[in-house]
Amino acid sequence: MQGEEKSLAQLRKQIDDIDDQIHDLLMQRTEVAGKIGARKGGGGGHMRPGREATVLRRLVARHRGALPKALIVRVWREIFSANTALQGPLAVAVYAPEGTFGYRNLARDHFGWRTPMTAFRSAAQVLEAVRDGKASVGVLPVPHGDETEPWWRNLARDGDGVPRIIARLPFAVIDAPRGDGPEALAIGLAAPEQTDLDHSYLAVETAEVISRSQLKETLTAAGLDGLDIHACDDGGRSLHLVEVEGFVAADDARLTQLLEMSEGRLARARSVGGFAVPLSLEEMSGGAGSGAKR
Repeated sequence: MQGEEKSLAQLRKQIDDIDDQIHDLLMQRTEVAGKIGARKGGGGGHMRPGREATVLRRLVARHRGALPKALIVRVWREIFSANTALQGPLAVAVYAPEGTFGYRNLARDHFGWRTPMTAFRSAAQVLEAVRDGKASVGVLPVPHGDETEPWWRNLARDGDGVPRIIARLPFAVIDAPRGDGPEALAIGLAAPEQTDLDHSYLAVETAEVISRSQLKETLTAAGLDGLDIHACDDGGRSLHLVEVEGFVAADDARLTQLLEMSEGRLARARSVGGFAVPLSLEEMSGGAGSGAKR
């Protein structure tokens, strides 16, 4: 019995030593993040959703052992948020109609429990908070179907102060979709950055009535794989939000090609951001190191 107690004490001592190593590395990581923030000068570029997605994909793919992958994602999301806040302001504006908590919970899981968050009753208020610099990020519903006054039409504007889509929440799918769980897009002034697996959003203004099938055919001809299309009337113009596969930068040559191939049916096409594709249920629930091939 005495030998068993001694063995347990040794194992506990190992855990203490490991905890010290983890703590030392966290402090070291924070110091490095602080140096990065100092070199950037505290500007809006301190937010790196693409970089965060790349790190999480790598960690989940290499994970071994009994510790759930979901916990790895949760721990690192807290680390990301804490270190981002050290490099510059981090505050979140969340769409939260009265009596709802889904989008606030998504935002809290993604941006960390210490990140300041303000709930707004309307999408317009969230957009305004981001535009005015009162929030560095806004969390809004993923578009579903055609709406009369969708929030995304406000992204189809020119200017440096126009928010862009920068992430999709949740980033890791933990449970099988039930159809009633909230999904959100994060918007901000940070420039979208390419990862190894992305989707982008285009705002396409049409010069005449055009069907979804015609628009999709034109997208395909320009080398853009359209996945989902939403439409609305915006001050007398017909505006489409198109989700496409891959990364589309603001100066992507395919946007010019798209207009040329439309033979005058499309008036304007611009990238309004995008997101790193979230980790799938298969990637999160599969065996150790079973990340999907990309």
